[in-house]
Amino acid sequence: MPRISYVDPDSITDPELAGYIADSRAYGTPRVESQAIRAHVPAVLRSFNQSWQAVFREGVLDHSVKELARVFIAKSLDCGYCAGQRSHLALAAGLSEREFDDVIEFRDSEAFSPREKAALLLAEAIAWDPSLADDSVWTLLHAHFTEPEIVELGYFIGLTMGQQKFLKTLGIQHGDLDRASTAGLAPEVAAALQT
Repeated sequence: MPRISYVDPDSITDPELAGYIADSRAYGTPRVESQAIRAHVPAVLRSFNQSWQAVFREGVLDHSVKELARVFIAKSLDCGYCAGQRSHLALAAGLSEREFDDVIEFRDSEAFSPREKAALLLAEAIAWDPSLADDSVWTLLHAHFTEPEIVELGYFIGLTMGQQKFLKTLGIQHGDLDRASTAGLAPEVAAALQT
């Protein structure tokens, strides 16, 4: 169990907050466990989900690029909970496990477009060392993205990285609250929950 207790998702009566929990059960990413931690502070649950909807699921930058950055950050941080999730929107748009498997070695992979590689270079710099975002990286970013898209990508990477680090310190696990739902899980994680 995590280092902070879960709020019982079924005890949440505020319709807006209960809707966030229902979405997590239906779609995952974010999963119900992380939402049940955020639910200790309704304003945290609300503001996280409003940002997640406006910036990750919607926004000016295509969702698949943001999902690749999210998984890159998760794998870079060795956050198994976060790396074990998949966005249903990105899967519907055509991302596959091949991209997720190759994301850390994106430079050498043929699975990624130059645009996706530019986004992953920014994610790498934010995760590891800002000096990695040198002039050559910024030239690539400006060649493939508008400035609003770069701002959204950078903001999203910061949001997901902070949450992922926090969740990793808590020690939450998939299935702590709902082993039946595999919504938003990577295939191997979903299979492990079913055994």
